[in-house]
Amino acid sequence: MRRGATSSIVRSCLIAACAAMAAAAVMLNALPASAAPSKVFAGDTKYLWYHADYALNADGTHVENQAWAVKVLTKQGISSANAESVSFSDQLQKVTILEAYTLKPDGRKIDVPAGNFQIESNTGKAGAAPMFSDIQTETVAFPDVAVGDTVVLSYRLTQKEATFPGNFSEMETFSRFAIYDDVKISLSAPISLAVQVYARGVDGGETPTTDGRRRWVWSYRNQTLATPERGAVSEVDYGPLIVASTFKDYGALAAAYNARAKAKSAPTANIRKLANELTGAAHTPREQARALYDWVAANIDFAGDYVGVGSVVPHNVDEVLANRMGDCKDHAALLQSLLAAKGIASTPVLINAGAAYTLPKVPCLDAFDHVILYIPSLGLYADSTSKYTPFGSLPSPDAGKPVIYTADFNGLQHTPTRKWQNEGLRTTTVMTIHPDGSADGETDVIATGALAEAIRYRLIYLQPNMEDTAMRRALAVNGFTGTGVLNKGDATDIAESYKYGGKYTVSEAMNLPGPGAMYIRSPFGSDAGMTSFLDDANEPDRTVDFACAGVTGKVTYTIHLPKGIKVLAMPRNVAITGKYQSYKAAYHLNGDTLTAVREFDDRTAGPVCAPAVAVEYKKFAIAVQKDLHAQLLYE
Repeated sequence: MRRGATSSIVRSCLIAACAAMAAAAVMLNALPASAAPSKVFAGDTKYLWYHADYALNADGTHVENQAWAVKVLTKQGISSANAESVSFSDQLQKVTILEAYTLKPDGRKIDVPAGNFQIESNTGKAGAAPMFSDIQTETVAFPDVAVGDTVVLSYRLTQKEATFPGNFSEMETFSRFAIYDDVKISLSAPISLAVQVYARGVDGGETPTTDGRRRWVWSYRNQTLATPERGAVSEVDYGPLIVASTFKDYGALAAAYNARAKAKSAPTANIRKLANELTGAAHTPREQARALYDWVAANIDFAGDYVGVGSVVPHNVDEVLANRMGDCKDHAALLQSLLAAKGIASTPVLINAGAAYTLPKVPCLDAFDHVILYIPSLGLYADSTSKYTPFGSLPSPDAGKPVIYTADFNGLQHTPTRKWQNEGLRTTTVMTIHPDGSADGETDVIATGALAEAIRYRLIYLQPNMEDTAMRRALAVNGFTGTGVLNKGDATDIAESYKYGGKYTVSEAMNLPGPGAMYIRSPFGSDAGMTSFLDDANEPDRTVDFACAGVTGKVTYTIHLPKGIKVLAMPRNVAITGKYQSYKAAYHLNGDTLTAVREFDDRTAGPVCAPAVAVEYKKFAIAVQKDLHAQLLYE
């Protein structure tokens, strides 16, 4: 659903600059029976109604009226409902709040007092026009909100200038994770304005009119709250949506972007001088392109730009260079300009760097939230906003996505997927266990691909005074108590692989004197990511497609046992083959030295998998877990 009017490209440019991975665990099954909900959960809030009307003008400008009523169902819902914000471009748009009040169950209406409206404006010094953002945000704080109350807000947004001259595009989506009692979306346009519409999962369509305008009306309701699924694709790929656009096709959208952005990337004297300086030691076009990419990635900070048509138009490259900052469009324009100065042609590429892997049938600007670059002569893409992604690669959010080239448009294209053979971890652990059960050890890890980017990102920003704490926590996560020294390696070398590790002392590697049992695991690191099997094995059944990618891993252990320890039993060697994955483990005891090697290959092509793939993942993970839980028995 639309909340505010800023361009999707501006809203989400930063997504691709963050390659760090995240994981979440939901422990509902651990709750005692008495804590289980007694009825179906309907959410903390719900939409009693959401209405939006778009009235288009012949020049592509429009007026829209937005209104919604949100009812608070639980105490937790109060914090999410007691304030709402509307963002808009001060140069292109005007917003007027029409109504804002809290409605009590007994019918009392408490209007939002004047002091509860807060306007935040981005302005330049001493009244000067801002360079990087003219976004205004008007926040409404609803008074006296309690469980059972309803907050109501309506506003009118007037688009004073079309983002692309003569054109309009809009997309409304509806979440499976919210309850809607009543949704009505309407759109009207002059008959002279060629408007395409596409709707999925909603009722309604075009209605007869006699006033010289075309009109569409849609309705929707959702009474079942879905449960979020880890890694699920965007609802743009499968959920209810409405798209309206005056663009004939995606080529027309590409041309409109190019018309406003092309001039901004023309090489200037400053650009030519810098390009020559940066490529002095580079001879081939690829070496030159890499030198230019590396410099832009390292030296141009990300800044969200939106000044008037800045939502789709980059700044002049000299301005970006002088300020050493810019958003994704500015990054693309600057790199394009530097490449052009060396005779290397390139084109900006519009892409969705979120969880959407498809494009609507009707072309719409909101389908894209990021701009990267394509270099045809080298056959590769470049995203310099992702400063820890090496040249020639793309960050995970950009991989396997449909894209359009804004220059030299040749139909929809797709960025390459990441190859599983190039993604993974190689972990080597050598540990000596002492007679009292304590141990000293060292673990070295070589990460490649997206994992290298993610780990490098985290360790670069880990402050030296936090390294001891980070090591202690890393040991604790793996079930050990101790201290250690982190080896960050050279995190500034932005290469395909990244080597790091740690030395440590732990207090209880074995329970001595025995008898006892010992899991075979490393105190430091994630054992080549194999603990992810625990997530796969306990994942709820999926109902929608999810983002997926292959990976490879190998972990080698050399564990020197204390003298005099008698080993009673060793884990057995195993080999497990699934439809998409394979795993093998080998264990060997030579005197007092235990060696173990575990290897894992996930051959999933990605970037999107159907729920049936997750079923295969789960079966495979359950089988692998048995080996990961195997123990060495001793006395």
